[in-house]
Amino acid sequence: MLRRLSKGGVASDAGTVTAELAIAMPTVALVIAVTLSGFGLQVERMKFVAVAASAARALGRGETPAEAQVMLAEIAPKAEFEIDYSENHICATVSKKISMLGLQDFEISERQCARKMGL
Repeated sequence: MLRRLSKGGVASDAGTVTAELAIAMPTVALVIAVTLSGFGLQVERMKFVAVAASAARALGRGETPAEAQVMLAEIAPKAEFEIDYSENHICATVSKKISMLGLQDFEISERQCARKMGL
């Protein structure tokens, strides 16, 4: 490979950093986008923790499932809501499928339980 000589008589590598950056930039952008989307999923999951806990406590106090559903619809629209009754506990599960940058759909789900009537 022949190199051109610059004015000082030394071979120049001018422009190689720009070319390497142009090749690596799409990969860097993709990694940043996936990372930010992952943080978004975690923020959504933390919201579901709070919603499921509030719904479980409300059901434990004796509120109706319809009232808990209204509360859920205000905070997390389009999320699925399930109620599980056990002997002394009521559990609320909140879940939702979220797509991330054209990748597969991820299902975020959170289950929280509360004691019935303060037992």
